Amino acid sequence: MNSLPSIKALSLQITDACNLACSYCYFREKEPIGISDRITSKALDILENNDDDEGNWHINLFGGEPTLFPGSIVRLAEEATERGRRKGRCVSFSMTTNGTRFDGRMLDICQRYKISTLLSLDGGQMAHDKHRLHHNGKGSFADIYDNLDRLKRAPNFKARVTVGVDNVPILFNSIKEIVDLGITRIAMSIVAEDNWTEDVFRTFEDQWLKVAALYLHCRMNGIDLAIKGLYQDPVKDLEAACASSGKFGCGAATTFVFVDALGDIYPCHRYPGYFKKSDSVKIGNVFRGIDQARRSYFIEANRRTAKQGCGSFLSSSVVQSPWCSRCAIQGSCGGSCMAINHNANGDPTKPPSAPGHIQRIMLMVAESVASTDLMLAR
Repeated sequence: MNSLPSIKALSLQITDACNLACSYCYFREKEPIGISDRITSKALDILENNDDDEGNWHINLFGGEPTLFPGSIVRLAEEATERGRRKGRCVSFSMTTNGTRFDGRMLDICQRYKISTLLSLDGGQMAHDKHRLHHNGKGSFADIYDNLDRLKRAPNFKARVTVGVDNVPILFNSIKEIVDLGITRIAMSIVAEDNWTEDVFRTFEDQWLKVAALYLHCRMNGIDLAIKGLYQDPVKDLEAACASSGKFGCGAATTFVFVDALGDIYPCHRYPGYFKKSDSVKIGNVFRGIDQARRSYFIEANRRTAKQGCGSFLSSSVVQSPWCSRCAIQGSCGGSCMAINHNANGDPTKPPSAPGHIQRIMLMVAESVASTDLMLAR
C-alpha cells in the first residue's frame, strides 16, 4: 500500500449539529453531537501515519455548523499546530460557516489560527432566505448581516453561492447583492442533483453572461473582484486551463479524507450526507484505521482516466467520447465530483450531465472575459 497517495489534508466534522435547516443541504439526517477530543487526536493520527515526509498539512473545519463548538476548534488547532511543528509541517486551516454565530470570539479564533473562512451566502435577503432557514422557518440573512463586519475581517474571507434550478433566474441579482455588501471574493456551488433542463441551462447562460459583465465593470472601475469560474489570469492560456492538471478528478480519498464527529472516515464530506452514513461508503474509522483496500477502490474511481464521459461537451476532434480523459475540458471539469456521480448514477466514475454542461457554459463565457481582462492588464 506504499504506492497509495499520501494524505495531506483532513476535512474534520466539528459537529453534526446545525442551527439551520437549509432545504438543499445534502446532510439530511443530523445528530446533536460534537466531535470529542479523543476522536480529534485519532483523526490527526491519519496525517502523521500517512505522511511521506514531504509537504504540509491542511485541515478543513466542517459541520453541521462548526461555530457551535468554538472550544473544539481551539483544541484542534492547538494540537494540530503542535503535532505539525514536531513533524516539521506547517498546518493551515479553513472553515465553512453559515455565519449566524460568528461573534467576536470566533473572529479572534480565526485570526489567531489563520483560519480561512468561507461563508455560505446566497445573495440578498430574498434570495438567501429562500433556502437558508432556521428550524422555526425564519430566514438567516439578518443574522449574517449583523455579523458581516466581523466575517469580512476573517482571514482569506470569501462567500459561496449555492445555485439550484429555482434560483438560476436570479443568479445575477444574487451575486450583485453580494458585491454590494462589500464582498469581493465569491465562489459558487451547483446543486447537481436538481432537474437541470435545457431551458434552465439557457437561463443559466444568460445569467452568467450578466455576471461576467458585472465582473468586468468592477474590474474596469478598480474593484478587485474575483468570481470563481470567470477567467482571472490573462497571462495563462485558456487551453492550458482545460488541460489535465493531475491524475485525479479531485483530492477525495487520494490526498484528503473526511472524518465525521463519530470518527468514521469517508472519501469526502459529501459521502455521509448523500448516503446517510452508510457503511458501504465508509473507508475506515479513526480507532481501527483506514481500510486501504476500500480507499483504493475510491482512488481508482477518482482517476481521470476512469471517468466516463457525460456527453455534455462536443468538440471537433472528439465527438461524444465515452471517456472524460478524451474530453476537451477534462482538466477543468475533472469528470465531475466523485460523490455527485455516485449519488446520481450509482457509479463514482459516471458523471451526470449537468456539471459538464454548466462547465461548458462557464468556459465559453470565461474565454470572452479573458480577452477583456488581458486588455485591462496592459
